[in-house]
Amino acid sequence: MVNDYFPSISWLMPLAPSEAPALLKTTLDCLEKQTLQAQELIIAADGPLPLDLCQVIESCHLPVNLKQQKQPQGIGAMLKIIAPCCKGDVIMRIDSDDLYATNHTEVMAMSLINRPDIGVLGCQLLELDTSRCYQQSARKTPTSKADAKRWLPWRNPLNHQTIAIHRHVLIEAGGYRHTPGFEDWDLWIRVSAAGYGIMNLASCTSAARVNDRHRKRRRGLQYILQEVNFYARQVKEGKINPWVAIIACVSRLPLRLLPAKALQWWMQSSWRGSPTFDTSWVSEFVPEGSRPTSIR
Repeated sequence: MVNDYFPSISWLMPLAPSEAPALLKTTLDCLEKQTLQAQELIIAADGPLPLDLCQVIESCHLPVNLKQQKQPQGIGAMLKIIAPCCKGDVIMRIDSDDLYATNHTEVMAMSLINRPDIGVLGCQLLELDTSRCYQQSARKTPTSKADAKRWLPWRNPLNHQTIAIHRHVLIEAGGYRHTPGFEDWDLWIRVSAAGYGIMNLASCTSAARVNDRHRKRRRGLQYILQEVNFYARQVKEGKINPWVAIIACVSRLPLRLLPAKALQWWMQSSWRGSPTFDTSWVSEFVPEGSRPTSIR
C-alpha cells in the first residue's frame, strides 16, 4: 500500500570555502528545478566563505539557511553540529558540486516514506570524469536490505551524496560523528544497529563530477590511518568483528599505496563499470565539445 503522507524535506549541503562558484551554481540550479521542493536548504559552511560563493548563494531562489563555522572543523564535526538543525521529516544530503535529475528529491523522499522498514535510502551514482572528457562510470551499490547489510562491515553500501534519511532515525542513531573520511559509513553502521534497514534504489538521479584530485584522497598514509581508526572504533563499540576489521584493513593496504592512475584502473574494474541505468538526463550538464563515453 502506498503511503499518502507528504513529508517535509530538508536539503543538507556541506560547503567548503574552496568550492568553485561555477560548480556550486550548477548544483543550486539543479535544486531550483526539482519537481518536489524542500522546505529549506541548510548550507553548512566549513569556515568563512569568500565573496564569490556568498554572491552565488544570494542569487539563488531557494529557502537558504546558511550556517557558517568560524573555523574549519571537517565535514563530520560540522555535520554533527548542523544536521540536528534540519526541520524536515526527511533529510537529503546534497553535495555542493554534484548534479541531480529534476525528479531526484521526489523519487528519493517518496520512496523512503513508502518504505517504513528503511532508515536510510540511497541511489546509484553516475561519475563524470572531468579529467577525461567526461568519461562516464557507475558507482554501483546494493539494491536490497540483505545485500546492503552484507556489504556493511566490508564496504560503504551507500553513496553519501544521494541519500535520504528520516530525521528521527538520524537522531536515534546518534547523528553524525567526527570520523574523518568515514563519517557517513560510521552513521550507516549505527542506523543498522538501531534496527533500521538500509538500501539503494536501482535508478540513478545523481551524478558526481570527479577528477584525479578526488582519487588521491583515497590513498596514502593519512587515509590508511583514517581507515584504521574507523575500524578500531567500530570494533571497540562492538559493531564489527575484530577479524573482519583486520582482514579489511590488511587486504586494502596495497590499494592505498597504489599510484593514482593504478588506483583509478582498479576502482573502475572492480566495483564500478559502465552505467546500466538511464543517464540521459545528465547530457545537458556536459560541456559542448566533450564526448562522454562509458569505461571499457
